[in-house]
Amino acid sequence: MTIGEFIFYFLISVLPCITWLLFYLRQDVHPESNKKIIEIFLFGMIMVLPALLLEESFSSFLPEEKIQESFFLLSLYYIIGVGLVEEILKYLVVKLRVIDSSHFDEPIDIMLYLIIAGLGFATIENIIVIFNIETLEEAAIVSTVRLLTAIFIHTLSAAITGYFWALSFCFKKEKKRSFSLFSGILLASLLHGFYDISIIRIEETQNLFSFLLPTVIIVFTGLLVFFFFLKVKKLPRTCKV
Repeated sequence: MTIGEFIFYFLISVLPCITWLLFYLRQDVHPESNKKIIEIFLFGMIMVLPALLLEESFSSFLPEEKIQESFFLLSLYYIIGVGLVEEILKYLVVKLRVIDSSHFDEPIDIMLYLIIAGLGFATIENIIVIFNIETLEEAAIVSTVRLLTAIFIHTLSAAITGYFWALSFCFKKEKKRSFSLFSGILLASLLHGFYDISIIRIEETQNLFSFLLPTVIIVFTGLLVFFFFLKVKKLPRTCKV
């Protein structure tokens, strides 16, 4: 690989994530500090390593041949072993680096910081995928497709967790707060997992329905997150830890 090719691969791996980052940051009327945004983005990138280790550990309990033979085991792996693992790791980034800091001053901040962590995660994932493609043309096509699919779903699932987490701070009772957060992580994991399963089905069947399913999941989740952004902007700023 030449230096020029390396730069090209790197740019088409990173630019889709930066594009979504700039889009989502426009949702906040009180912009976050650039230093904190970069910090959370980098921590999101770092979380790819524990995610790979945990997903590998989970897969050791569910051999690939068994997963392929059973839709239940396939769902279990992608919803819990992949979706839940990744959503919890994104959550931990924000929990440990934002919640108790001065950078959290309104409910929408939680959604945005989770999305930022998700985009950091998606950046490393994108680099791994793109750099394993042989031709520049195919890499460019895959990068464009992932901009609207895999990377987008990372932001959407993170936003779902963020919405329910933000909502939880409006409850006084700890049980209600915990239930709201749990509901968000669970819903995000389910949608993330079902999206991954739908992609697997495309590779296996390659029929019209298999192509429509991930599209439906993305559109449905996108509309849901759009609605959540409208709702979270109306939450009082007093809804806080």
